[in-house]
Amino acid sequence: MARTVLILTRHDYRTGWRANMHFIADSFRDAGWTTRFLSVGFSALSLIVGDRRADLNGRSNRWEAVNGIDTYLWKTAVHPFGRGLGPLEPVMNRMFDAWVNWPSKTVDEAAAQSDVIVVESGLSAAFVGRMRRAAPNARIVYLASDLNETVNAHPHIDRMLFRDRAAIDAVVVVARAMADHFRGFGRPVHFVPHGVDVAAFATEAPSPYARGRNVVTVGSMLFDPLVFTTAARAFPDVDFHLIGTPPLGETAPNVREHGRMPFEDTIPYLKHADVGVAPYRKDHESGYLSDSSMKLMQYGYLGLPAVCPDFAVGDYRGRFGYGPGDPASIIDAFRRALAPDAAFEPVIPLTWPDVVARLVDPAAFRDTALVRDAA
Repeated sequence: MARTVLILTRHDYRTGWRANMHFIADSFRDAGWTTRFLSVGFSALSLIVGDRRADLNGRSNRWEAVNGIDTYLWKTAVHPFGRGLGPLEPVMNRMFDAWVNWPSKTVDEAAAQSDVIVVESGLSAAFVGRMRRAAPNARIVYLASDLNETVNAHPHIDRMLFRDRAAIDAVVVVARAMADHFRGFGRPVHFVPHGVDVAAFATEAPSPYARGRNVVTVGSMLFDPLVFTTAARAFPDVDFHLIGTPPLGETAPNVREHGRMPFEDTIPYLKHADVGVAPYRKDHESGYLSDSSMKLMQYGYLGLPAVCPDFAVGDYRGRFGYGPGDPASIIDAFRRALAPDAAFEPVIPLTWPDVVARLVDPAAFRDTALVRDAA
């Protein structure tokens, strides 16, 4: 009999933006699971703040099958938001508690019908307790794609997660440095890094570049524009391609800002680049990005030299670190990455099917490197 998985996240499967949860959903489906993808944290407020799910507003609150995956965007009248609200924070805390229990037969039935529930970090982490109440026999895996504080989630979410920790069967972290955050949870903690869509990168595509040497970055997380304003001036014969990043502000003739594009369209830019960049700002707990950065993993798989802040280098070859905020250090990192001898053998990653197998039963795999039965 087919098993059923419910994926609870703020992402929606139908957006063009591909995050780890999309690849995980595809791999569950391909393994024969009935796969449901439930997106939370959407309301009329989302239409005001430029939520990337806004185009799906008219398709909210109903199941829709897309690519063999059942998708549902749960729209509520309002939803909690923000942090650092001073005297209003207790009001927002109560709003979180009320919102998590917002009546929805659809949400509770989806949980009750599931064998495995994967709850992602961020806003959806607040629902761990509700998932257990609705599905007392399901296996609940908390997937820490990021630490909630790093992505500026409201602090009450972590309080709710800790309160409901007994509902979790396993905590899965995508970076080893995250493990200490779950000290005291009393739950098994496992390390399962992101996978790489090997099949997508195997496709042949012509180079999108018009000339010479090319540097690329994809994504907006903790984006530090100083990296590119510095490097573009220092290397005028190199073209810098920014995909899905915030507007740079300061332009240069050798900088190309491409805007967002579907994941598949980014692949030729990555495969034909000379250097990839992960321009992260220094932030609370950002050191775990050495393991968890999907872009750095993709660069490594392609054998693409990568420029990144020194806290994201880790023990990985092919990464050239710089000191955040230090222009001389940034220039030196690019000089080393662009050197002919910077090429290296690709790093063999997990595939997304490998990741899914470990999410279902991480203790069955030695390479999940059981970090601790946190206590």
